[in-house]
Amino acid sequence: MRTIHFPGLCSISWQKKHLPVKYVEIMAIWVRGQLGRMQVFIAKDSYRDKYTQPSKWTRIHCDVHNPSVSTLSPLKLSPSIKLKPGEAIGVYVHSSRFGDQAIVYNNQHAVDGVETYSDDFLKILPGMAHTSSQAFNPVSPWGHTSWRRRREFVGRLSYGAKFLLWNNKNHEFFPEAFRQAVASALSVRNTPKGKTTSCPILPCSVIKYIFNFCPWHWFEGVPQEADDKKHSKLYRLGQGLARKLSGIRDELDQHKRCILS
Repeated sequence: MRTIHFPGLCSISWQKKHLPVKYVEIMAIWVRGQLGRMQVFIAKDSYRDKYTQPSKWTRIHCDVHNPSVSTLSPLKLSPSIKLKPGEAIGVYVHSSRFGDQAIVYNNQHAVDGVETYSDDFLKILPGMAHTSSQAFNPVSPWGHTSWRRRREFVGRLSYGAKFLLWNNKNHEFFPEAFRQAVASALSVRNTPKGKTTSCPILPCSVIKYIFNFCPWHWFEGVPQEADDKKHSKLYRLGQGLARKLSGIRDELDQHKRCILS
């Protein structure tokens, strides 16, 4: 679970990092202000060119919230927002309370087109504020436009990432260090006859089964040109499995001798 700051009416997109993530799931949006009847809407790709078209939006939260000026209050989303690789979404948080103190927001500090926040999973772009107590209403209580450009909303997102397990199909989505470890393990398994190796030889199916349980970051930080195999997690894992299999084989041999005697 991670928490980040984001603008109110904004675009949220997948941060293109080489991580084996199936999707990012946003479970709640946290806000503060006088609040009241709160609604959250989402639109495909972006809020741009859609904030005046209510039919383009889907509501995923509607509830009454008590005022919370100094402490952020969660708006739990149902259904949650799931972003797959390469996807983006527009988010619109609205309060039905009259006036401009319903939801706290801030002026935009980022340059247009540059994200206001980014991490290994998400990228958040600047957005707009809305001052009407009626969702999508283009006119403010003062008779002017209700949309205020170049704004950043004060709040945060609660989200988690669903990571992929390694297999042949997902191999390309894993970091280079992980892919090199897989290649090294399988190359040891495919050592030509007549050549010796100090590494235990396991069937390909067993090697792939082991990698399926390894976290995506398991081999990060291991020097690529390491000469000492004892510093390799894969080597230590293989040695442990070899000792375990050897112990099982000895027990079977002993049991066989007892039967024959």
